[in-house]
Amino acid sequence: MKIALCQINTITGNVRYNLHRILTELENAAANGARLAIFPELCIPGYPPKDLLEYRWFIEEAADALSRIQSQCRALGIDCICGTVHTNIFGGKKELLNAAAFVRSTGDIQFTFKKLLPTYDVFDETRYFEPCPSDCRSPIFSYAENNIRIGVSICEDIWNDNQFWKNERLYEFDPIESLVQQGANVIVNISASPFVVGKPIKRLEMLRHTSRRWDVTVVLVNQVGGCDQIIFDGGSAVVLADGSVPAAAGWFTEKTVVWDVERRDPLPEFARMTQTVADDVQAIHDALSLGLSDYLKKTGFQQVVVGNSGGIDSATVLTLATEVLGPNAILSISMPGPFTSEATRRDSSEVARRLGIKHFEIPITEPFEVLRRILEDPAGTLMRELFAGDSKKIDKLANENLQARLRGNILMWISNAISRTRTLVLSTGNKSELAAGYCTLYGDMAGGLAVISDVPKTMVYKLARFLNSRMGNPIPQSILEREPTAELAPNQKDTDTLPPYPVLDEIIRLYIEEFLSPEQIAELGVADAQLVRKTIAMIDRAEYKRAQAAPGLKVTSKAFGFGRRMPITRGF
Repeated sequence: MKIALCQINTITGNVRYNLHRILTELENAAANGARLAIFPELCIPGYPPKDLLEYRWFIEEAADALSRIQSQCRALGIDCICGTVHTNIFGGKKELLNAAAFVRSTGDIQFTFKKLLPTYDVFDETRYFEPCPSDCRSPIFSYAENNIRIGVSICEDIWNDNQFWKNERLYEFDPIESLVQQGANVIVNISASPFVVGKPIKRLEMLRHTSRRWDVTVVLVNQVGGCDQIIFDGGSAVVLADGSVPAAAGWFTEKTVVWDVERRDPLPEFARMTQTVADDVQAIHDALSLGLSDYLKKTGFQQVVVGNSGGIDSATVLTLATEVLGPNAILSISMPGPFTSEATRRDSSEVARRLGIKHFEIPITEPFEVLRRILEDPAGTLMRELFAGDSKKIDKLANENLQARLRGNILMWISNAISRTRTLVLSTGNKSELAAGYCTLYGDMAGGLAVISDVPKTMVYKLARFLNSRMGNPIPQSILEREPTAELAPNQKDTDTLPPYPVLDEIIRLYIEEFLSPEQIAELGVADAQLVRKTIAMIDRAEYKRAQAAPGLKVTSKAFGFGRRMPITRGF
């Protein structure tokens, strides 16, 4: 018996496209002799469908798609497991269930329903779904001639083993234990498990633990691809009871693999495949590449424009974008101002030259000075009434931010001015800057996608060096070695305002991702208590900025945006 693991890249909300992908893979699986094809969680509507689930026509469209899949299975003589939505049959306030449809080649359909609904990080499933009651026995699907008894679970249902998670366990009930008690010897888990750095290896360890503990084969089919801020890494695999892996689809790519259940030998290349996700830098690179590519494809943008400052962040974003999209889809815009050094001007043009991308220099000194003269006119009403005609009373940040906003205006103008090719501005701020508020609303925060907004500054440098190793050193050594500076004031350095980035990044990690208090962080010796408190105050006060930021690609366990919901008005 052959089983096809169909690791597909769906488009959330586009049922027609998702149906096409499923029907195509069913054809391919049948042509390769598969008896059963397995698809990811909610693959028909796409995951996460969010408030589209509140539209009745959308639910009806998903139901019609399942009918088409039913007909295809009957025509091809193949069984199928795929994720969809189902009307709530258990009672409760929610109208829907998160379901796995087991479609037989006869056309018969049976459903398994998700029991554990996650509500943490980016998940909000109880907003839409009723959980399947824990005492509801899920069906077991038998292939007697192969001595296979399949128990189907859906994503979170496999993430609650009391031995593996111990104190981290979130639910009292373990659906996998229940399936084993019902006689299942193969556990199929259809999944939409997002990428977080370190998670692919942890997921694999969990699957191996599950297979060994219950003496079962585990078949995971996980979604791959980008959906807005979330990136799904795939990692679909078969794990035997001894923990070995005879079949795997790999990570960050759409792929279907067909596994013959008689094959028990470990996959020779699996160790090499896992190296790519065991290396944090490469895993982040691969995730960002996929997230950027899919964001553009699925929104219809064909070209990007990037403000090229000659610094490490913009150089990294430009290099990554060039690798993903090709040089013809990239516009590099340098906007030197009154405090821009000749070194950074040279470096910005050199990055563009080495990447082979179009580069334009648009100086902002003249418009900046014109605006300053207008705003600081001693005879003007503004200066007289707000500052008593004294320009020394103006906060220095006003003119620093004026430069950043001029640059943002130019980038957005270019994006709007190009009518034939949909052009998206990529913002270049990193997680460290976004955390501390070291960024300007409507300035360097302007853009449609924040590519590295979940990448700390120290990791940006590692990512830049990794890209250099792949792309022939497009980022000059001078950029890698220069002390970070926004160049919005004479002799300005980031450390004038921020702690050194290794210190800042560790405070951010402990506060944002580990949820430690200022006192706990100080006790760990990261920095003295005063600096820790000052840094965390900066993080908290910048919440209003982050609420207006472009969506950013998520790669850490706690990213700003969709997965972190904090009040802004906290009485600072």
